[in-house]
Amino acid sequence: MTDPQVNGVLATAQKLIEQHVLCDRCLGRQFGWLSTDTSNNDRGHSLKLTLCMIADEQLKSGAKETGSDSIRLLASNGMFNPAKTIAGKNNIDYETRDACHLCSIDEESVFERVQLVAERIVGLAKDIEFETFLIGSIPPPLLVERQDELSGIHSIMHAETLKSHFNRELGIHLHELLKKPVNFEKPDVVFVYSMDTDEIKLQINPIFIYGRYRKLVRGIPQSRWDCKKCRGKGCDECDETGRKYPDSLSEYVGNPTQIIVNGSKFKFHAGGREDIDVLMLGQGRPFVVEITEPRIRTPDLEEIAKSINSEAEGKIEVHNLVRTDRHHLQKLKEDASTNVKEYEALITTDRSVTDDELKALEKEFKGVEIEQRTPHRVSHRRSDLVRKKVIHEISLEKHKDGLLKANFKVQGGTYIKELISGDEGRTTPSIAGKLGTGCVCAELNVTAIYSDGP
Repeated sequence: MTDPQVNGVLATAQKLIEQHVLCDRCLGRQFGWLSTDTSNNDRGHSLKLTLCMIADEQLKSGAKETGSDSIRLLASNGMFNPAKTIAGKNNIDYETRDACHLCSIDEESVFERVQLVAERIVGLAKDIEFETFLIGSIPPPLLVERQDELSGIHSIMHAETLKSHFNRELGIHLHELLKKPVNFEKPDVVFVYSMDTDEIKLQINPIFIYGRYRKLVRGIPQSRWDCKKCRGKGCDECDETGRKYPDSLSEYVGNPTQIIVNGSKFKFHAGGREDIDVLMLGQGRPFVVEITEPRIRTPDLEEIAKSINSEAEGKIEVHNLVRTDRHHLQKLKEDASTNVKEYEALITTDRSVTDDELKALEKEFKGVEIEQRTPHRVSHRRSDLVRKKVIHEISLEKHKDGLLKANFKVQGGTYIKELISGDEGRTTPSIAGKLGTGCVCAELNVTAIYSDGP
C-alpha cells in the first residue's frame, strides 16, 4: 500500500487497514480523542477517503502497482465503497469482506443493533416512572482484547473504547425515542446491554423519603426482631411466628411505602434509635426510608403518611414526608451521634434525696463531659469502646411515689439509662455516683431531637 509521508495519523490508519478489516466507525475511533465536533464514522471515512485519493492519483500518474494494492486493500479490508468503484473501473480484483475486526459478532456489527435495542428498551421501560436515564453495555471480551492488542502494537494513544462509542450511539437513539435526558451522575434508571448475550438488564435506582416518626406505645422495636432460638424460621418458643416481637417500627413505615411506590424491598434508616421500652414523642425522630427498584418515583407523600398511620393503629405516627437523596441519608447517620437530644425520665432511688442534693446535681452536670463505656446491655452488638458525650443540662425534681422526674438535654448517642445508674462504673460521672445511692431508670421518653431536615 502507499506510504503517506510524515502524517502519523494517516500512516497509522494505513497500517491498521493493511492488517485488519475495519469499518469507518472503528477506524475513526482509534483517533476518537483527536479533533472535535465530528463523529468516529466521519473520522474513519475521511481517513479512508484520503488514502483512496492518494491511491487513485498513483493509478493515474503511472504508479499502477502501488495504487492497485492500495485500492484493493481499501475495497476489502476497508469495506470502502469509493475504492470498490475505482477497483471496478480499473479491473482490480478484491475480496469482499463485511465483518469488522473490532465490532462484529457472528459477522454482524454491534452498531447495526442499536435501533432495535433502543426500541426494546422503550418497551421494557413503559411501565416505569423515570425522568432521566443512563446507558451501559458489556462488550465481548474477545473484542476488548483485540482493541488492547491493536493499541499496543501501534502505540495508539487516542482511541475511544467500543463500549464508550456504543453507549453514546445507543443513548442518542434512546433520547430521541424517550424524549428524556441522559444523566451521568444520578440517573433514575440505567439500561445495561450485553453484546454477547443480546440481553438488556434494567437497573432502577432507589428513591429516598425523609420524615419524622413518633412512637406512641412501648414494646415495639425499631427493627424486625427475630426469635433467637429459630432465627426466624418458626418454633414452639415463638408460636411458629419466627418473631420475638410481632411488629417493628421499620415495617410499619417501610411496608406501606414499598407497596405504594411498587418497589421490591425497603431499608429503614433512622437518626439513632430508642430502646423498645422508650417512647419517641415531640416532633419525632428523623428517618429516611429507602425503596429499592421503585416503579413510581413521585408518589403522593400524603397518601403514604395516611397509609402508615392507618396501618400502625395509633402505635406509630409519621409526618413531614419529603423526597430526599442518599447524601442526606448519610448526613442523617453522621448527625445521630453529634446533634442534641432531649429526654424525660422517672427514676427510682435506693434512698430519699433532698432538694438541695438535686440542685447541686444539676449544677455539676451543666456542660460536663462524661465517659461511657459500652453498656452491658448492648455489649453483645456494639464494640467495647469508651465514648465521650456532652451533657448540656439536667433538671431534677421530686415526683409522686418517691420517684424523681428528670429532664435531660444531651449530645446524641448518650446512654441515658446508664447516665442514671452508672452501669457498675462504666459511665462516669453518673447520677447514682454523684448522689451516692443506687438509681434506676423506671421510665424513659425521648422528647426532642434537633436536626436539619433535607
